[in-house]
Amino acid sequence: MRSNARSNPWPGVLVGVLLVASTAFLASRIAHASGDTANNSPPPTSTSSQPAGSPNPRSSSPASAISTADWKLSWQDDFNTTAALNRWSFDVGNVGGPALAQLQWYDRGNATITGGKLAITATANGGGHQCWNGPCHYSSVRMQSHFGQAYGLFEARIKLPAGSGLWPAFWLQGDNYDQVGLPKAGELDIAEEPNRPPLNELHGFSHAPQGIHKFTADLPQPLSAGYHVYAIEWTRSRITWLVDGKAYGHLDSYPGWPFNHPFNIILNLAVGGNWPGSPTSSTHFPASMDVDWVRVYRKA
Repeated sequence: MRSNARSNPWPGVLVGVLLVASTAFLASRIAHASGDTANNSPPPTSTSSQPAGSPNPRSSSPASAISTADWKLSWQDDFNTTAALNRWSFDVGNVGGPALAQLQWYDRGNATITGGKLAITATANGGGHQCWNGPCHYSSVRMQSHFGQAYGLFEARIKLPAGSGLWPAFWLQGDNYDQVGLPKAGELDIAEEPNRPPLNELHGFSHAPQGIHKFTADLPQPLSAGYHVYAIEWTRSRITWLVDGKAYGHLDSYPGWPFNHPFNIILNLAVGGNWPGSPTSSTHFPASMDVDWVRVYRKA
């Protein structure tokens, strides 16, 4: 596997690709929604991004943060009506159990559409359900698209919530997950936030049998301060992570990588877990992850 340089999107931004080798981290992060144990084979090598040319140009259309002249729209959800939810399947239960140590009960009822936006809401009410550690104290949403595609531009305009113990994510999972599980199916985390300092740090990950790669970028403000367009550009030879049209990390193909078949889109807001920790007395509920739209393109 080879990693080449891409541009720093903002002055003073910490941008990088980090190899994550600790067993504890692998066990807690190998999947958002499974109890799979981590594969301990060594990850491929990688390097951090370096200053290069100009970032991708901004589009005049509100539909995308980058120019889509070379792309053809293949799927979208603008969440203009409640019927949009029929394009997704919804998990029910305390997914992941003690492997992830998350505290929410997933319930479709916590997904609502108002004013052309989807709200994935976490509430301090477990509905009387049982979680891995006893009665559930929170409810939230995990939803997966019926649509799947290999390669292309995947992006969404999202406002992430603030609050200790909240763990929102926009990510992709291999459509063969039910047959082979993780990490064989592959996972691409486009935007993820554990709500731990620094709160302006965006996280992206790739998960594969060969290991985990982590990509970070520091935005000028906390991620929860407003909407951002989070995206990946995925080809047969490279995956690039972007925020607001600017690249901040990339991963070149290597022998055996699992990113060569269709992936489904997942939106979820977890509460608690090994990575963010539990909510505190200062965490405000209800808390929402607000999604304006999700779009997928193929090369024109």
